[in-house]
Amino acid sequence: MAKKRKQLADKIRVSRNKRKETPKTVNPFEVKINHQKHDVLGRKISKHDKGMPGLSRSKATKKRKETLLQEYENQFKANKFVDQRFGETDTSLSLEDKMLKRFAIEKLKMADKHSKFNLNEDEELTHYGQSLSQIEKFEDPDDSDEEDDDNGRIGAKMVSEEHFGGFMTRKEAEDARDARSWKEKMEDVIAKSKKEKYDRQMEKEKTKEMTEKLDEEWSSLRLLISSLSKAKGSKGEETVQKKVDDYDIAVRELQFEMKGKATDRMKTEEEIAREEKEKLEKLEADRIRRMKGMTEEETSSGKHFSADDLDDGFVIDGADKEKFQVSYKDGKMVNYEDVEAHVSAEDKEGDEKNDSDVDEDDDEKGVTEENEEEEEEESGDDSDNSDDSFGDIASEDEEAEENGDKQEEEEKGITISLEQNRMSKEFDHKTRKMMEAAKKEIPYTFSVPENYEALLDLLQENNILDQITIMQRVRTCHHPSLAEGNKSLLETFFGLLVQYYGDLALQKPPQLHLMDQMTPILYSLTQQSPVAAAQAVVEQIANRQKEFKQICDRRAGRGMYPGLDTLLMFKLVSMLFPTSDFYHPVTTPALLFLCQMLAQCSISQERDVAAGLFVCSICLEYVSLSKRYIPEVVNFLHGLLFLAAEKDPNKIEPVIPPFKPVGKNVNLLLLSKAMSGVTEIKKWKMSELLSINMERQATCNDEFRLSAINNSLILIREFSNLYAELPSYKEIFTPITNMCKKLPVQDFPTALQKNLKNLMENICANCQRKRQFLVIQKKKPQPLKMYEPKVEEVFDGKKNRQKGTKDFNEHQKLVHKHKRELKGAIREIKKDNQFLARQKLQKQLLLDAERKRKMKQIFAMLSAQEGDYKAMKRRKVE
Repeated sequence: MAKKRKQLADKIRVSRNKRKETPKTVNPFEVKINHQKHDVLGRKISKHDKGMPGLSRSKATKKRKETLLQEYENQFKANKFVDQRFGETDTSLSLEDKMLKRFAIEKLKMADKHSKFNLNEDEELTHYGQSLSQIEKFEDPDDSDEEDDDNGRIGAKMVSEEHFGGFMTRKEAEDARDARSWKEKMEDVIAKSKKEKYDRQMEKEKTKEMTEKLDEEWSSLRLLISSLSKAKGSKGEETVQKKVDDYDIAVRELQFEMKGKATDRMKTEEEIAREEKEKLEKLEADRIRRMKGMTEEETSSGKHFSADDLDDGFVIDGADKEKFQVSYKDGKMVNYEDVEAHVSAEDKEGDEKNDSDVDEDDDEKGVTEENEEEEEEESGDDSDNSDDSFGDIASEDEEAEENGDKQEEEEKGITISLEQNRMSKEFDHKTRKMMEAAKKEIPYTFSVPENYEALLDLLQENNILDQITIMQRVRTCHHPSLAEGNKSLLETFFGLLVQYYGDLALQKPPQLHLMDQMTPILYSLTQQSPVAAAQAVVEQIANRQKEFKQICDRRAGRGMYPGLDTLLMFKLVSMLFPTSDFYHPVTTPALLFLCQMLAQCSISQERDVAAGLFVCSICLEYVSLSKRYIPEVVNFLHGLLFLAAEKDPNKIEPVIPPFKPVGKNVNLLLLSKAMSGVTEIKKWKMSELLSINMERQATCNDEFRLSAINNSLILIREFSNLYAELPSYKEIFTPITNMCKKLPVQDFPTALQKNLKNLMENICANCQRKRQFLVIQKKKPQPLKMYEPKVEEVFDGKKNRQKGTKDFNEHQKLVHKHKRELKGAIREIKKDNQFLARQKLQKQLLLDAERKRKMKQIFAMLSAQEGDYKAMKRRKVE
């Protein structure tokens, strides 16, 4: 039996298996072992007792080449290409998986961005970036224009009759008589085929247009059809109507509702201000144009001159004269007298010119009439003298016709000139009216007045509406967003307006309507520059407080209520600035000034009563939100009730200054007679009561006293409701109730008695409320301090390094760990520096070697060149 041979593949397989089975041997010279001198039971064996320094060093070097060396080489490079495609660095993913993942991520991004607010709408399908809804057509593609049904082949009839003479086919009689040549017949065939092809093309285009039209109609009706209910069943079957619930109704509403379309963005404040300024500038330019007597056509399009114009019809007319310049300053015309003189001179010239034209026309008309009469006489003489001359008769007829034509032309010219004169007069009249209307208009652009006198010149000569318009246009033309210095200009303008606001109250009569119209403008300016506005208002209040203090010093501490301008200034403060703040740089000083007036101003006449009531109403506006208690107001209202109450001559009432228990003015508001029959209490205007021209006799009557008592009761009720939650409410309003009981109620009208009764019931109800008792403030109980138990370890003869508390030991562990990490970091930094130094040295050695090689090459080339040169030189010598 022959011996079986092993094949080569079996040998290779066996050698591979042996190689896999044999473990990888480690060079013992590369292994470092840290031997221990003594083996101790229970001691943990260190993991660093055996290591391979060479392998660790090579791994560290490789890692530094991949990280540190790359950073070192790219440290001065600004550009860097980073491939951030998904899965590009992941070798575990195949190409198809990468594409699928990228497609999914792209769809997710599109869903997050664009489909955030979609309500379960289907995704729009696309093909090559184009929506399928736009290319949803299923008809066959259009055939080429060059192809036809016969694919370019000639018809069978033509081949049978014309090719090879037709062979044995017999032609018809008409064809036999046809004597056309082959070329003519072929041209006829070509023309017919072109006509058929054109007809087919027109039919195809018509079909295509109809198809597109039907597609458009179908797309518009598809939504309506889809929403309709299904078709009803056949006859005889009962139709069951589905009950429509709220959900179906909501779905249909969402399906058919109009989708919102994107609109223009809202304009910023700067853009709105710029548009308003441009509008005013355009209107001002139009006003100046009309004031100069120029129409819009004259300014928009000038007189056209052709390139070959020789200026034959040059006429010096009004349009070619030098224009008269009109100048303005602060909205006022500077040279008004010069403009009037110039306009009147032009009008006079136009009238003289028109009169002269009319006179010339009349003269011409008279001359022509005289000539006509002379010609008629001459023609009459000629006709009498020459009766038998036919040539003379013909010449006379021709002359008569020529004279008639001339007369018609002259009459036509006279009519045209008269019409032109009439039109020119009408045009001059319209221009004059337009100029006068433009002069009366207010300019649309103004400069900010520099001082108070300039402001008065700008505003005083105009009515209320015009003044408000001027203020608004000044604010619009100098909006802070239009130029850099406009903000400071408007701050100056605000200070001037505040001063003008106070002066309006001192006029006779006070301009209250204008002051009311100015408030929105002042408020808008305050919002633009709140700090500067606060400084301007505080300056006005400080000046008035200084004057009030001087009056008090002159009158031994007793003051006088200021005028209407100061009181309305406090009213303006409450409209421009917040009054509910705990402290405000404007409202707080104003409130202190009001309290000072109530405390120091003595009540000596009816005007003081009216001013005090007005101050109390202003204080009510200041504290309506903060509910801050003002004792001066309560004391003042209590004093007014004292002035209106009946006094006991044997008893002194407890009143607080500025009121006095005795004196000539203690019965200032006491009624002189019974007023119970009065049906309506008269209402007084504060502007009339506080005006300078108001005489005391006009207010020294029972009507004023009733009005003052009624207003006092109304204010007491308002403050009672405001301070109802104060714990000291009873102590505050008890003196007021005692004083109300002393009023002569029987002499009051019915309405006033009713108000007093309601006030008493309100105060009594609030006083009967239970008050909370004073208790010690409750504090949150503090837990006992938990100390750690002090444990003393028993000494067992061993050295215990962990001495101290738990926190101290943890701190020591962290310190030790920090030191260890610090040493390791320093060691790694040293190794990194050594690695970089080796890399630098290696690079420098390569550069030096390359330089040395190039130097040797250069020297070798030079030596060879020198040798060749010397050899050539020797050959020449020989």
